[in-house]
Amino acid sequence: MKRKTFSIILGVMIILAIITTSSLYLLGKQVATPESVAHVKSPQPTTTLVELSPSSDLSNSNTVFRNSKGDKIALRNIRNKVIFINMWATWCPPCRKEMPSLNRLYSKLKDNPDIIFIMMDVDGKLKESTDYVKKKGFDLPNYILEGNLPESFQTNSIPTTIIIDKSGKMVTKHMGGVDFDHPEMLPFIQNLLK
Repeated sequence: MKRKTFSIILGVMIILAIITTSSLYLLGKQVATPESVAHVKSPQPTTTLVELSPSSDLSNSNTVFRNSKGDKIALRNIRNKVIFINMWATWCPPCRKEMPSLNRLYSKLKDNPDIIFIMMDVDGKLKESTDYVKKKGFDLPNYILEGNLPESFQTNSIPTTIIIDKSGKMVTKHMGGVDFDHPEMLPFIQNLLK
C-alpha cells in the first residue's frame, strides 16, 4: 500500500515538474529580462520600409518623449525634419554594442537643425539610462516615452532603429544591432536631409 501511494505521489510530482518547466520555458520565450538575454545573440537584423498609415499619421500621434531635464518632444509637432529613433535598454548587450558608433554618427549630425535624434529607453528608467549614457561618455539625447507609440513603430526586439523622412514617411525600421560607422549610413541620412 505504501509503495503504491509513493508511486502515485512521485508520478504527480513528475507531472507537475514537467508542467512547471514547460510553462517557465514558454514564458521565458515571451518575456525577455536582462538576465535571460545576457547570453543570447542578437537576432538577424531586419529592415522594413513602411509608409505610415493614416491611423499612425504623426500629426495625429499622441507620442511624446521626455528627457531628464523635462524637455519634451511631441511627434505631432515635428514638421520637415528627419526623425531618428533608437529604442534601447541599459541591460541589452546589442544596444550597448552599437552605442559607440551611434554616438559617432550623432556627433556628425547633431548640429544639423533638420534632424532630431531620440534615444528611447524602453524600460522608462530615465535616471538610470541617462546615468549610463553619461558614464560611458556618450553625448546621445536620452528620452523616455510618454503616451503611445504609433502601431507601425512598435517592436518586440531591441535595439530597434526607426528613421522617418521629412515628409513623415518611415523609411527604415531596423530590428537588431547596427554598425552606424558603416560607410553607407551617413550618406543615407544626409540624402534624407536634402
